[in-house]
Amino acid sequence: MALFCAAYIPDQTLKECQFVSLLTKVAAKLTRARAHTQDQPDIDICFLLPFGAERPDFRGMRFHSWQQRQSTLKIEAAVPEHMLNSRHTESYIIAAIEDAVDNAADFFGEIKLPFNSQAFHSQIQATRA
Repeated sequence: MALFCAAYIPDQTLKECQFVSLLTKVAAKLTRARAHTQDQPDIDICFLLPFGAERPDFRGMRFHSWQQRQSTLKIEAAVPEHMLNSRHTESYIIAAIEDAVDNAADFFGEIKLPFNSQAFHSQIQATRA
């Protein structure tokens, strides 16, 4: 099916940060490469951006939910503050998406649902072109 990316932006000023711009760029490339993941569950990754006192209550990545009816696995990634505007931001975004796919493969393996992680990794590789 598809790989979706979104960001939780707790303050309007964050819309101008480098992270949001690069996430939009990567998400657009993922959309163009979607044909590689036909007949697979959706993976929905939400990047949680920090602002002031409003920060995710975890570090790294966590599963949010599995919606069997929609065949969608939701994953959240806590973005470190230094990644909002860094020369490594795009690499961080792509690495986080790759980690989400690997975590999804583990999850689907546990519930015995067929999942072709290589198809998703091929889709991610298209973002590097």
